[in-house]
Amino acid sequence: MDFQSIFGLDGKVALVTGSTQGIGRATAEVLARAGAHVLISSRKPDHCAAVAHELTEAGLSAAPWPCHIGDAAAIEATERHLKDTYGGLDILVNNAVLSPLRKIEDTDLGLFRKTVEVDLQGYWFMSAAAARLMAPRGGGSIVNIASVAALHPDRGLALYSTLKTALIGMSRAFALEYGAQNIRVNTLLPGLIETRLADKYDEATRQKMFSTMCLPRLGQPAEIGQSVLFLTSPAAAYITGASLVVDGGLSVALM
Repeated sequence: MDFQSIFGLDGKVALVTGSTQGIGRATAEVLARAGAHVLISSRKPDHCAAVAHELTEAGLSAAPWPCHIGDAAAIEATERHLKDTYGGLDILVNNAVLSPLRKIEDTDLGLFRKTVEVDLQGYWFMSAAAARLMAPRGGGSIVNIASVAALHPDRGLALYSTLKTALIGMSRAFALEYGAQNIRVNTLLPGLIETRLADKYDEATRQKMFSTMCLPRLGQPAEIGQSVLFLTSPAAAYITGASLVVDGGLSVALM
């Protein structure tokens, strides 16, 4: 097999949630450069349109599709759109997220429910919809973006960390239930990546973390995208129910 047949995504349809910035934006571009047609999705239609335009201007295949994954009706509309327009789906990357910076005692019920609606409920029902669209095509790949916070909770991010831990269990359960339909479900756990979430750490804290990390630097969003490409490509055809840590060795330092 040549490189393109192992890592290429020609003819594949991919949906990346939360793909107008950060990890999602970079992942969408990586998948598009590998040959996939990528739907750029987030809550804001104008942002989706802008990113899709950037990618098509670069000669890549992309289209905007606004969707708030915390809204069940929006997920249903997305499933109909994918079926009617593309005949199904091959790749789903669940990346949209809420990451409230709150102490446990300051996390009220409203914020708790809103975060669960996006970070767990949304991932669950979007994945179930994707599986229905993938099965008639002979299979597909779902990648849920979690975080090393799932393994090592961070102060001020208790709810975020809790839901990312739950996401690992969800991915394993989906992998078990849909494996017979050749639908692979894996979890990717990024570490400290150069995104808005990393901005919560001041420079002194970053340097302290870098001093113990195996690779003492921030990860780049595209490096997460490249890992997603591996998990969604034929190269990972025998990988499902797995959790891939991409953190520059941060979790080693935290052990």
